Amino acid sequence: MTLIRLSLLAFAALSMGVGACGPIKSTQIIQGSDTALHKAKTAGAEDKAAYDYHSAKIYLHKAREKWGTSDFEYALDYASKSLDFAKTAHDKSVKE
Repeated sequence: MTLIRLSLLAFAALSMGVGACGPIKSTQIIQGSDTALHKAKTAGAEDKAAYDYHSAKIYLHKAREKWGTSDFEYALDYASKSLDFAKTAHDKSVKE
């Protein structure tokens, strides 16, 4: 009986650890994207790389929206796209 309980507890702990990856990872990428977007704005990306800057801003908004409804897979996807656009916007702004 004790072995069964230990197995169930181990499975529950493992399940909780795996389930937490989505919220943690999406939160990290959202924060990274927010930072990259501010960095791009500081470099003048609103004018110099408008398409990339505004795309990053919209994807970040959508990521936060999905995160707020606990749809972490989509939040991670949108946040990753936002981060890519923000980095591109920053790079384009610095080169000019």
